[in-house]
Amino acid sequence: PEMFAEFIFPYQLPILERFGLNCYGCCEPLDKRWRVVKNAPRLRRVSVSPWANLADLADKLGEQYIYSMKPHPGDLAVPSLNEERIRSELRRALQITRNCRVEIIMKDNHTIANNPQNVIRWCQIAREEAEAI
Repeated sequence: PEMFAEFIFPYQLPILERFGLNCYGCCEPLDKRWRVVKNAPRLRRVSVSPWANLADLADKLGEQYIYSMKPHPGDLAVPSLNEERIRSELRRALQITRNCRVEIIMKDNHTIANNPQNVIRWCQIAREEAEAI
């Protein structure tokens, strides 16, 4: 976090200043960098990667920011989905973030094992789990 605060974030700030509302993050975990990232001007949405501490960021983001949940894309890269695993992981994450403003974004899908139905079914499961919370 110290190197990020010294060598990266200061160079991003002038760019962030040019925009009305800002989103921050991609696939890197931001839980250990939050004390720096929270200083982004007009921060609205924060990316929460599968490698982040979900509970820690849920506490830090609360209802003040959009918790942009990014589930692990590997679940779609198989010929046949493990629906119980997907459902269990989504349920766990949604329970952790139940007091947050959450969006779920499945991204970085470089392969879906030649099975487009994986994406359709994953979305159905995600909707079912979100509605159950």
